[in-house]
Amino acid sequence: MNKKSRTVVTLCVVSLLLIFGPFLSFSQAQELPPEIVSYADMVLYNGQVLTMDREQPPINVVQAVAVREGRILAVGEDDPILRMAGPNTTRVNLRGRTVIPGVIDTHSHPNSYALRHYADEYDPALLKAFEENNVRFARVRWESKETALADFALVAKSLSPGEMIYTSSRSNPVVREELNRYNLDEVVPDNPLYIRIGNAMWGVANSKMLEIIEETYGGTLPGISRDEQGIPTGQIFGAGGTTIDQELIPQTPPEVLAPFFKKELEEWVAIGVTTLSTRLMGNEISAYAQLDGRNELPLRLAYSHEMGRNNPYLERLLKRFGNLQGHGTDRMWMIGISVGIPDGNGPGYGRDGLASPASGESSCVSVPKREILPNDYFPEGVCFWELPGTPGADSVVVANRYGYRVTGVHTFGDKAFLMMLDAYEQAGQESAIQGNALDHGMMVSPEVIKQSAEQGVIWSLQPPLFYGRYSMGVSRIYGEEYAHEWVLPVKSLMDAGVKVTYGADTHNDPERHPLFNLETLVTRRTYDGRVFGPREAIDRSSGLLMMTRWGAEYVIREKELGSIEPGMLADLVLLDQNPLDPNIPDEDLSEIKVVATIIGGELAYGSLE
Repeated sequence: MNKKSRTVVTLCVVSLLLIFGPFLSFSQAQELPPEIVSYADMVLYNGQVLTMDREQPPINVVQAVAVREGRILAVGEDDPILRMAGPNTTRVNLRGRTVIPGVIDTHSHPNSYALRHYADEYDPALLKAFEENNVRFARVRWESKETALADFALVAKSLSPGEMIYTSSRSNPVVREELNRYNLDEVVPDNPLYIRIGNAMWGVANSKMLEIIEETYGGTLPGISRDEQGIPTGQIFGAGGTTIDQELIPQTPPEVLAPFFKKELEEWVAIGVTTLSTRLMGNEISAYAQLDGRNELPLRLAYSHEMGRNNPYLERLLKRFGNLQGHGTDRMWMIGISVGIPDGNGPGYGRDGLASPASGESSCVSVPKREILPNDYFPEGVCFWELPGTPGADSVVVANRYGYRVTGVHTFGDKAFLMMLDAYEQAGQESAIQGNALDHGMMVSPEVIKQSAEQGVIWSLQPPLFYGRYSMGVSRIYGEEYAHEWVLPVKSLMDAGVKVTYGADTHNDPERHPLFNLETLVTRRTYDGRVFGPREAIDRSSGLLMMTRWGAEYVIREKELGSIEPGMLADLVLLDQNPLDPNIPDEDLSEIKVVATIIGGELAYGSLE
């Protein structure tokens, strides 16, 4: 008898015991052979268990939950649930505290957070890995063209011919406007040199690096900027930049990444996140898979494969790759393909009230800007999908053709959202794929909401972006009415029938904490105390459903995650207070603490005392 069959049989027996239990003595129950019935491994009782077993509010609240073999055995009132406890059952007196399903974060990037958070430990390992692949990472001063070129020259002096120089930079006038193959060749004539700009949608290469690019792709790689004579300038845009960064630059070995990834995920377990969705490159997938294979993956990881991210060769790859959507283990599985982003970041502001370095430079929005900031390189905005040679909507069609959803795609502007929705509609003319996603929701027009509802698109919304950067930025750059109506319009999306889910998309504390974000969804208050879009505030029950039951659909595990019901995986979070308690003011929801996190019936963080 397989495990599923045993579960069905034992559930039936437990049901019979609940009916006839009062007529059986404890000793009689003890005499039943273990092949017929087994007791719960854990019983949590005398509490407030928010089951999330309904698709819409109100939320059912019961006293107790029983867990066996990593799954929910039963929920209900104390007496019948306690009768499922045997001599070896762990009994947890909740003392009135609250249990919710494990939080499902549908859009964060623990892989990149880990490398920033643990940079002091990671950077030496990265530099060593680069050097073992004949690559030297250059630390460059970007104050001027002269300082940058001097730093490249200094690095080149210590290298043998052929060794590669690599570095990265945020978007700034020096790399965007002043560096090219010719002045880079003057200081680095004998070594390939490549500069990654921002999110890898741009880059700059010297002649030796251009030779490698030509040899590898035979002139087919899009995004290579050329002068009037057709000669490459060294500037690379769009798909070319991403392809070079992922294919020609050596990637960090998985065994180097894995321990830092583990540390990062342990932090998320401590705030009640039991399933996290992110997009991953190949070496990152391998690193997490190593942890999974050693039973060291701290939580459940649902990932979108980055093979579609600005990849002009996606169809060629998928013909060989096959369809692995949903494939994996109960700890790690693939949920879709992440394609190239339609646009970049919208206008953001730091906590000092100053515009961020990339403020508004690459948004793809249908409304004009009311103010052009000095560091805005694209006053009219830019849509990456419109850059020559960028796969754009074609990647969506190809992904759909081979049976994949599109998930985990960064998008800011309403025009960019409409581009994606049009691509989904075009792809659907070949074959229908359910569950395509849109993420962020920072500039969502009524037309975007309407089409999202018509197409059954699922959204991942990030309250920390609303709270920390974009509300003020949109208000200043596009107008306050858009900050109130278009930035994170959660209620409008829900009222239109759109499924919305929750993701933090930040490593910062307290912004990544689910209860902090519940408060943000309910109050619509930003870090500076302003309230944007009060009509878009939602009730607490809906916010909790975003973080649990509805998120399970995004990660295609709605039959196993997101609620506390018999047969579901026993991912539970113990809170010191009930978020539904009306005596807790909205502005104090962030003060609720995670006492313990249980994953698969096992204590993963905290204490059950």
